[in-house]
Amino acid sequence: MSEQDPTTTFHLTSLHTPTPARILRLHGELDYAASPHLRRALSDEIAARPPLLVLDLSDLLFCDSSGLNELLRARRNRHGVPLVLAAPGPQFRRLLEVTQTDQVFVITDTVPAALAYHELDTPQ
Repeated sequence: MSEQDPTTTFHLTSLHTPTPARILRLHGELDYAASPHLRRALSDEIAARPPLLVLDLSDLLFCDSSGLNELLRARRNRHGVPLVLAAPGPQFRRLLEVTQTDQVFVITDTVPAALAYHELDTPQ
């Protein structure tokens, strides 16, 4: 039995901001085996009904279709929590382009841009 590389093992980190928005950073490789873990984390974050959920993808090394499916599911959440994808790497951007899901997600280059986008998009 081989040991998993800790730099590629999928895990999540919840980040705090001075705003009520929530940030969830995805690390490692998101594949079929890791997608249930992501589903639970997204469900927990969305259940808190934050005004915005930012997924920081800057440390996500790989994502397959099962991971993308979990993000699409979270996007259609019943609480109407807006979801923004921040700082996706080249592999994930390519996956979004090939599947044309780049047309349905809000995608920003950085987490601060995601937070600013929401401020601009929030009705007064």
